[in-house]
Amino acid sequence: MSTAAGLQEAELPLPRNGRLQSAHVDQLLLLREMHHRFANTLTSLFSQLRVDSQSFVSSQIRDLVARHETRIVAFGNLHRALIVAAASTGISVQDYVEHLCRSLSEALLEPIGVRCEVTADVGTLSASRCELLGLIIAELVTNSAKHAFPNRDDGVVRIKLLRQEQSWFCVVSDNGGLGSQTPQGTGTKILGQLVRLLGGSIAKNSGRHGTSVLVAFPCD
Repeated sequence: MSTAAGLQEAELPLPRNGRLQSAHVDQLLLLREMHHRFANTLTSLFSQLRVDSQSFVSSQIRDLVARHETRIVAFGNLHRALIVAAASTGISVQDYVEHLCRSLSEALLEPIGVRCEVTADVGTLSASRCELLGLIIAELVTNSAKHAFPNRDDGVVRIKLLRQEQSWFCVVSDNGGLGSQTPQGTGTKILGQLVRLLGGSIAKNSGRHGTSVLVAFPCD
């Protein structure tokens, strides 16, 4: 699926109307506020942990706390990266996805020794649709981080966002083998709902060389 031809072969039906209804916009605004509040909570937790750690005598404990502080900051940055400020013009999809994937890598992939590779075409989307795309990418990368790399030291997660004519194609793939296959659950249902809100469709391919998920959706 790394080439444009490969993406077209998926033959995913694209809904003609990709606009969000007002109720869905309200849900996104609420979700945006929840991400903002959660990021602030993590910042408060980091500050308290930093103060408490000053009383530790053991260097091993201080090192352990420092590592956890780094993870807390990374998760706070991740939640902030998902938020797009209100804007009357389109958001740069390339900038948004690259920034989000850096945050995902710092929070989820680097701590388990997995590399992240990102490719994104130039283009724009509305703020609400950017956030939907970000949530989809975050869910897929999280799934790979949790399930794809048991006892692996050469893991790679690749995110590709390509534009062809009036459609966007987002591919999130890993080289985790069959271990990245997971049963249907709440995460799968949430992912499906996010894709529907984006006005798109989704296809998954798993094998011994890894798992690849393709999300196709119309341009604004």
